[in-house]
Amino acid sequence: MTIGSPLQQLSGLPVFDFPEPGSTVPLPEADAVAWRISGPTYRDGDDLDWDQIFDRFLAQVDTKRVRALVVGGWEDAYDTSSAEIVTRLIAANSRLTGIEGLFLGDMTYEDCEISWISHR
Repeated sequence: MTIGSPLQQLSGLPVFDFPEPGSTVPLPEADAVAWRISGPTYRDGDDLDWDQIFDRFLAQVDTKRVRALVVGGWEDAYDTSSAEIVTRLIAANSRLTGIEGLFLGDMTYEDCEISWISHR
């Protein structure tokens, strides 16, 4: 199966890509969207990694009102397990108390073929 576009909806909510630093895109209400947190799968020296993006998300969004979360790419997803991301999500559980839906590994074939995504 080839995945050509990211998830558009989760738990009945439209998916909203958490913006990059310096973006002028206004943030929606925390409970109005499924937040997509994604890092580059092929990182360039100046790119933020998934952890840094997640830290920004935790600092900028009222996380207790977040209802759905979509985890997109992370660096070298074909070779790097999602275990660290899962650990980060678990560590933030007291801040993400309203979560009703979670999708882990929302990547297109350009990021990482679905069968290559590492969840070990």
